[in-house]
Amino acid sequence: MITKPTVLVLGAGASAPYGFPVASELKKHICDAFIKGSTASQFLHEGSGIPLNVLAEFRETFRKSGQSSIDAFLEHRPEFIEVGKLAIAYCLIPYEVEDVLFESTPSRGGNWYQHLSEKLNASFEKFGENQLSIITFNYDRSLEHYLLTTLRNAHGRDYDECAEMLRKIPIYHMYGQLSRQPYPDREARPYTPDRSSYHYVGQAARGITLLHDKGKPEIEASRQVLKAAERICFLGFSYHPLNMERLKLEDSSRRAVFGTTRGLIGGEIYAVEEMLQIFLRTGNVNLTDADSLIVLRQHLILG
Repeated sequence: MITKPTVLVLGAGASAPYGFPVASELKKHICDAFIKGSTASQFLHEGSGIPLNVLAEFRETFRKSGQSSIDAFLEHRPEFIEVGKLAIAYCLIPYEVEDVLFESTPSRGGNWYQHLSEKLNASFEKFGENQLSIITFNYDRSLEHYLLTTLRNAHGRDYDECAEMLRKIPIYHMYGQLSRQPYPDREARPYTPDRSSYHYVGQAARGITLLHDKGKPEIEASRQVLKAAERICFLGFSYHPLNMERLKLEDSSRRAVFGTTRGLIGGEIYAVEEMLQIFLRTGNVNLTDADSLIVLRQHLILG
């Protein structure tokens, strides 16, 4: 079990081992999918009523924006929020494939979901006593689905029992998720790559919120678990300043902070270390250029 209050903060790189695209890859998917006259454009036009010329304008404007992140782009172009959410949902739904989560060797990086599941191991009745909270900036529900599935198979319990137990491990989606209702509630969109009906895409898009949305309860809840944490670990995170601002703490603490720095170099790493010290009010920051599994194991984050 995890006995020390621990928080994992997840960015797109944390889902990458399980097939999901990082920001730059999602941009490419969106721009490739919504070329003028494409099947994707016609699909969203017929389902949502958004004019084809608006879809084409969104695609071309995003392509030439100089932004790799769709969230960063929509922050300054709110007129494209509706179409942007639909485009995100359309391009991410096909990655919700259960079998990919249980491949022995993920395509990119180590199998840290399995490592986490092993560290959460306890009797079914005590599973909820694990001292873990998760803050994710990802839309996908892959981690929830993995933990739900492993609970069901490891303990032979039914869906509703396992869903209720999983709720005892707080998971805060700062951008929302690919369903209007939080997964794994029965009312949530199932974890499936099916986007054959606009209903599924629209349902997923309605669950998406944005980086710059105001007054989100997830922000305060996240700050509370960070404040109480002894260990905080950033996995696959890009350390966007606005994301960090959302997590800003006012109190000083002896908390230890760890994080991955894949894709960062030189002064960028120093700047991230300084940012973490300022926003999380700690001098104990340990950054590692390695994948998520190695960082968790190297620093014994999960005990």
